[in-house]
Amino acid sequence: MKKISWFFCSLLALALVYSCNRDELSFESASQKLRFSKDTVLLDTVFSSVRSETYALKVYNQEDKDVSIPRIYLENGGNSWFKINVDGTAGVDFHDIPIRAHDSLYIFVEIAPKAVNSSDMLADENLIFNTLNNTQSVKLLALVEDADFYYSPDGKTEISSDLTWNNAKSKVIYGNLKVTKGAKLTIDEGTRVYFHKGASLTIDENSELNINGTLGKEVILRGDRNDPKYDSLPKNWENIYLSSLAIAKVNYAIVKGGTDAFVLEPASQLEISNTQIYNFSNTGIYAIGAEVTGKNLVANNCGNADLMLQFGGNYDFTHCTFANFYNLTPASGYAAYLSNSYDNQYNALNAVFKNCIFWTGKSSNNSLYFNKSEQEAFHYVFDTNLIKNSSNGIKIEGDPNFINIILNENPSFTNTQFSKNLLNLKPDSPAFGKGNVTYANAVPYDIKGVLRTSSPTLGAYQQ
Repeated sequence: MKKISWFFCSLLALALVYSCNRDELSFESASQKLRFSKDTVLLDTVFSSVRSETYALKVYNQEDKDVSIPRIYLENGGNSWFKINVDGTAGVDFHDIPIRAHDSLYIFVEIAPKAVNSSDMLADENLIFNTLNNTQSVKLLALVEDADFYYSPDGKTEISSDLTWNNAKSKVIYGNLKVTKGAKLTIDEGTRVYFHKGASLTIDENSELNINGTLGKEVILRGDRNDPKYDSLPKNWENIYLSSLAIAKVNYAIVKGGTDAFVLEPASQLEISNTQIYNFSNTGIYAIGAEVTGKNLVANNCGNADLMLQFGGNYDFTHCTFANFYNLTPASGYAAYLSNSYDNQYNALNAVFKNCIFWTGKSSNNSLYFNKSEQEAFHYVFDTNLIKNSSNGIKIEGDPNFINIILNENPSFTNTQFSKNLLNLKPDSPAFGKGNVTYANAVPYDIKGVLRTSSPTLGAYQQ
């Protein structure tokens, strides 16, 4: 009983102290200029009708006394697309907001745009602060993309007749969108396709995907989180999945930030050229008994392998760059993994690589891994490549299937970080001028449109 009485007496004492202190506080209207943590709050790209992430602005009282800010308000008032929260309260117009001497106040900002009339629109507004002698403002900016949304949380949304996506609007996919019943999905140059968390695109049996980007107007396929802390990270979406007998033709695309870029079932086909694949938690291309032709393909930062070929299949790659600097797990993945088995089943492998680069970021890692089974054929040819390899059961020297190999000489990439992925080569690269001219003539222009028929450089970049 004494313990309970002491507890309530203590609470009463604290309440009295708090009440007295609160009554003694005196907040005069701020007369000096406020200081802000930033003069512009730049919200990353959002889609029409979709709420953004929340961004913070800090407001500092530089005076030696407690003050109140007479008014804080959004320039467009109730018509504003921006939403603010001041001192824990949401609204658009606030009065007499207190700040202690040399203390600060958080204002949280987000945007909830309505539909826009063009592909891109800049939301531009001032957040205004009135004090006794000053009017100050902080700029709020956000790029709003008009978008078509494909909601398929149960995986039942289908494209069952031929459809073309153009660049007039971005495309945003929720769940698993399926192209089925022999339909063809064509994606025109400059189109941006965004995948929500966990989303994927499936190309069903006998259906087709055509990605028709061009130099400078690449088709972008990526997660729908544009804010910096997510923009360059893997696992923001799932994959593009080719079912058995599906076909995909991809030219000039940038694919980044998911679990796998492309997953291929047996007997599916992928023709991929002038394409960049970056930042996937599992693989760039994961092919199981499939058929892939790759030209001017660039891949980097994939957790298991840039290129994983299992259960055999037929593969031909010319002037490709497979670099793996993935560092989000203790072990860096491979540039290429080759196997003629899968789940205790076996199938012949035929893989040819010409004028390519294979490299990994960690000094202890090999770029190649072979998983050979005697149950089926394991045919491979690496002709005129730069390869990183120390052991791993692969003996390049003396193996007739490795022809004209530059071994363990750093290709000297420009920048391999997740946020950069610049896989062109520095001037000191040993890959310059070392390509086979015959193979270069078959792919005469590099990924940037530079002619390479004279003194070709290994990999996807001529210069």
